[in-house]
Amino acid sequence: MRIINSLIIILFFSLPTFAQNDFTKVLDDEVLRESIRKHSSETFTIKSKFSQEKHLSMLEEVVISSGRFLFKKENNIRWEYSLPFEYTIIVANGKFLINNEGKLSEFDISSNPMFKQISDMIVLAVSGNFVQNDQFNIEFFQNGKYYLATLKPVDQQVSEMLSGINIYFDKNALNVEKVKFLEPGNDFTLINFKDYQENINLSDEEFTTNK
Repeated sequence: MRIINSLIIILFFSLPTFAQNDFTKVLDDEVLRESIRKHSSETFTIKSKFSQEKHLSMLEEVVISSGRFLFKKENNIRWEYSLPFEYTIIVANGKFLINNEGKLSEFDISSNPMFKQISDMIVLAVSGNFVQNDQFNIEFFQNGKYYLATLKPVDQQVSEMLSGINIYFDKNALNVEKVKFLEPGNDFTLINFKDYQENINLSDEEFTTNK
């Protein structure tokens, strides 16, 4: 449970109220859904740097971290934090691997429903593979720069931990540029992706603790 709570603190975040000040709802979203689905089906790998800002009500200062992110179908993920400390989370081959500054931990995803839910939500958020997922109620918004998908979990147990996911897509390329995992409460974290690359060669070794 301590490990699960740590993962939630690192990866999941919230907003007090979702503000759509400059966003308008996409009323007829079938074309957009199909475009996102098609782009997701054609995305086999992702490599990106990221920066993360965590706003916690218990702290006055914003906690800032950064690192790199890798994704490879099917469902292989590497979140590698380099600043302010080294911490790596790997999801691959049915395992949840954690390298905390050299201290290794390994968990079988299938043996723990919470790990599976966390793994599934990470994949959904970064790959855009959520359009036909019945675990969430989905709405779409847009402004001049982004399409915004808001995902709210249907399962009550999940919603107690995670009230929603906001995913910001570049309107032209449909790349995921920002993601917000929303929790009940007033804390929030913003993750921005940069130097985003798709469909480049990524070795399987990247998704092990040997790399």
